[in-house]
Amino acid sequence: MRWSVLPLLSLLGCQQDYSVTAIPPNVDPGEVTECGFSRVEETDYYRYDCNPVFSSTGEGWAPTIGSTAFAVTEVLGHPFYQIWYQGVPDDTVGGGYGLGYAASPDGTVWTPYPENPLMTEPGGGGAFDASSMDAMQVLWDAGTEQYLMLYQGVNLDKSLWGLGVATSSDGHTWARLPSNPVLDLTKPNGKVDGYCWPLGLTKGDIAGFTGYIAGYTSPNGPCEAFRINSPNLRDWEPDTNVIFEAGKPGKWDDQGQLSLAIANLQKERHMFYVGFGDWEDHPGYRTTINQFLGHATWDGSAWQRDADPLPLNNTEGGDVNAVAAVTVGKRIHLWITDAYTLDDGSETQAVGYFLYDPDRKEEEGK
Repeated sequence: MRWSVLPLLSLLGCQQDYSVTAIPPNVDPGEVTECGFSRVEETDYYRYDCNPVFSSTGEGWAPTIGSTAFAVTEVLGHPFYQIWYQGVPDDTVGGGYGLGYAASPDGTVWTPYPENPLMTEPGGGGAFDASSMDAMQVLWDAGTEQYLMLYQGVNLDKSLWGLGVATSSDGHTWARLPSNPVLDLTKPNGKVDGYCWPLGLTKGDIAGFTGYIAGYTSPNGPCEAFRINSPNLRDWEPDTNVIFEAGKPGKWDDQGQLSLAIANLQKERHMFYVGFGDWEDHPGYRTTINQFLGHATWDGSAWQRDADPLPLNNTEGGDVNAVAAVTVGKRIHLWITDAYTLDDGSETQAVGYFLYDPDRKEEEGK
């Protein structure tokens, strides 16, 4: 579930000193993980048999895991998996958060960094992200040899809400930009009446960086995807043209998108996104409900969405919260945050591991 601000707060530690190979590895994840993968219905998607792979780390500062961000880096030709996660106290709306980091050799077994949390709420209470930072998007920039993080920050006491940027050379020592917030999300911009939350972050087609942010063009309108471009991380220029619309009225995703991830596979460009169909009102803010995972492909001029959501959700009502997608070899690896019932009977948001593997069924003779 995601906070909305419509229109104003309605609410391992290993250094990057290795070489990077230009040849993508093509290791079958089922051969190196503890459990295998099972095909989901008659689709090209495969679910890890021991999901979820990430729920709570057992760290005292992070009893509840909120937003997550993923990156996969090739180390000596093999994928190295990283996750950043927002840890928050139980039963809290804002305040007390921290940023955690964990790494994995296979994307399923995660080791938290011993000096977590990495970033905590700023002292003094005056910062734009004093109450919360979430919707993190992380990218490794080989050109500058650093990680970049885009996130939304909220200060409930001062009604501040903006887009923040942080950088790190190693993935666990982060510095906020002094110019934060780089974008005031409470202000309209041309045809954009207001903003909802960050959606994604990629390298620019030629130079710089392209982010994706959800915004709306009419009061109480759907949260649709817009680009925000930056040549230098400090200056972000929001585009006013919708690049991915909400579903048509009455469709499962007619209220917009919560999260999106773009990955290329065999000359095709894929978008995986969390769409939602309704809102739930609370005193002072709104949350999203009826959240499922969708898929679209790029036809050279526009994104063409599948008519129905992907059958990867755990609950009938739809509690999918976020998606990350990374191409490794001949597959797209997906980490999907959803509602899970754990072995002890507790219910929580946790991360499941999936593969988009269109060649697999032919290789297995299915």
